[in-house]
Amino acid sequence: MQRDDPVLQAFLGQQLEGARQLERMSTVMQLAIFDGDPPQRYVATFHAKGLVQNRDGVQESDLASFGIWLPDDYLRDDIDLAHMPILTYLGPHPRPWHPNILPFPPYVVCVHVAPGTPLPALLRAAYEIHTYQLVSVGDNGLNPEASAWVRSQPAGRFPVDPRPLTGRRSGVTVRVRRSTVGHETTAGTANGPGKEERR
Repeated sequence: MQRDDPVLQAFLGQQLEGARQLERMSTVMQLAIFDGDPPQRYVATFHAKGLVQNRDGVQESDLASFGIWLPDDYLRDDIDLAHMPILTYLGPHPRPWHPNILPFPPYVVCVHVAPGTPLPALLRAAYEIHTYQLVSVGDNGLNPEASAWVRSQPAGRFPVDPRPLTGRRSGVTVRVRRSTVGHETTAGTANGPGKEERR
């Protein structure tokens, strides 16, 4: 870390506090902290249902870990964070099944990351991707095969796990973005099936 950058150090300290608070509020997330004081690398493990691929097809998995990296240039507006491994899938299954996760090493996760995106927001995004509360298939994502599979599923298939990262939620609405076909499908919730919205 750039020790001579007080702005970055203050930011990282705030992210540590925010991540620890989120962990205390969650019943499904465990957080491991690495690399420095304040740290720049984290591993979040979610005890929640997601999807993986094996020889028998697509199966549910109740555990996943994600790595988060906040590099030295994380606050700079002139750096393209989209091409940096800010969020990655770490396992334990070797074939994560999600349109927005690269299905082979380095298992990069596709999420929108602007300079200074708070760590709790990245943790929530990782959780929502794992549980299929967040999925985008408009451009086939990082896994075209998984994108095609998602588009073929009935509306009530998602989310795989409707539980929120923190607190309680009576129903979860999942929007499967399909910009290539000009409409957006709202997947089912705990309160009933979804609906299709024309855009």
